[in-house]
Amino acid sequence: MKKLIALLMALCLLLSAGAALADVTYPIKTDKPVKLKVWMEMNAGASQVFTNYMENPVYQRFSEVTGIELEMMHPTYGAAGEGFGMMLAGSELPDIIVDLEKFYNGGAVAAYDDELIYDLTPYLEENAPDYYKLINVNDDVRRQFYNEDGKVLGFYYYEDEYDSLADCLVVRPDWCEEFGIDPAQITTFDKLEEYLQKVKDTKPGVTPFLTSKDKTFTTLGAGYNVYQGFYQEDGTVKYYADSQEWHDFLARMHSWYEKGYMGTDFGTIGNAQIRKLYSAGTVGCLVVPIGNAYSDSKASGTPIAKTPFQSYSEDAKIHVYNLGVNVNNGYCTVVTTACDEKLLPIVCQFLNYTYTDEGSVFANRGPEGLSWVATDDQGGFKFTDWVIHNELYETSIMHNVCRMTYWPCKRIPDTQCSPNLLRDETAVALRLQYADRENWDNAWLMPTSVTLTTDENNERLKIMSNVDTYVSEMSLKFIRGEADLETGWDAYVQQLAAYKLSRAVEITQGAYDRYLSR
Repeated sequence: MKKLIALLMALCLLLSAGAALADVTYPIKTDKPVKLKVWMEMNAGASQVFTNYMENPVYQRFSEVTGIELEMMHPTYGAAGEGFGMMLAGSELPDIIVDLEKFYNGGAVAAYDDELIYDLTPYLEENAPDYYKLINVNDDVRRQFYNEDGKVLGFYYYEDEYDSLADCLVVRPDWCEEFGIDPAQITTFDKLEEYLQKVKDTKPGVTPFLTSKDKTFTTLGAGYNVYQGFYQEDGTVKYYADSQEWHDFLARMHSWYEKGYMGTDFGTIGNAQIRKLYSAGTVGCLVVPIGNAYSDSKASGTPIAKTPFQSYSEDAKIHVYNLGVNVNNGYCTVVTTACDEKLLPIVCQFLNYTYTDEGSVFANRGPEGLSWVATDDQGGFKFTDWVIHNELYETSIMHNVCRMTYWPCKRIPDTQCSPNLLRDETAVALRLQYADRENWDNAWLMPTSVTLTTDENNERLKIMSNVDTYVSEMSLKFIRGEADLETGWDAYVQQLAAYKLSRAVEITQGAYDRYLSR
């Protein structure tokens, strides 16, 4: 019966999606002024400029354009999780929470079961027509936004254009020339090791490779078909931590550590400090967002060269990196039950704005006249001096001041809206360099909208709390040689089994199967 109801709902959605949708005009006309309280984390760059987003002229203009007054609530930067818990425990909840699924145990499904948020489905077609049209464009897209009960519980990032990857591996081009190495040919780990060994041999006082643990595991791990989480291979759900691919990647990282390529502070040092060390000439290779690397290079004069993505062999097939479009890109924004239910149509109209053509540009690029102006040049616009030549802050900071970072919207690729890149042609070219990589795709990635029931999530969370803590601890020990990878791997896998990792995989498999049948 439940399956029949779901099919009927899907049919109704399909028929209604083809019908003419309502039109919402901005500023929104209301009988009396509407003020909405919004809780959201501040971006790192913006937090260096403002203590509250309503101090930012971008959000002030946003309030004017939509006709809705906003009161912003922010957690202390660096303590968003704790701030979220304090907000929930407080005496007054906000009307809107941005990026709820990052902080709420069980995500939007659990929040709805706990009666914290509204089901927005009945309001979308009439009051959020642009968002509604986007999420109902076809069956593949629809299943990413509607849950198993046919409900839409929030406004998500919508992304239907491929955005080239920001994180990449950067080396010194002047040293490459000295070594007779072409950065464009550093396509495998073996070739990268040739560069690292040359740095070690000829550059005393320089750490050949230094990158945070997270960026090492995600960006370089992909070259071994490692995705740090649950993934699916031809429909079968797996977890990376007990795979042969993860073993082989750890073995490679251990060899680097033993050879002296990696700093002894690997696993503890942060990305900001590593970038400073590279700029100072004491690190020879790092993983970094290319826009940041370019900013650092301009400021310090230390040259950079981007390499292709490394893989374990020249003809390897890599299926776990997001070299494609994942339409639902997370950042779930919800309306809480603290909001007057009578206001839900207006709230949906308000949130719909950043899915319109005009509103999408506003969210991604900022307001015209303040952040950018129209031109007759290719691209049709340029950023203002407030963004590019700000007297107080670098472009890498203004990059997240001049636009609505984290706000739900229809995303535009960075190469069309990022001031960090669009300030000159070189930055854009660096971002797009090696964007198309033969033999790389995202075929094994799990869709972000695969959801668990509240009970499933609670059970899996208990399991994964032990698993992830143990994996993090043992990974560093294996890399540093504090535990022997070859003699200790079987015991490590057995401990993962004792933590019931297979049950967590089973739970996730069931959720993925249900997702495919939506």
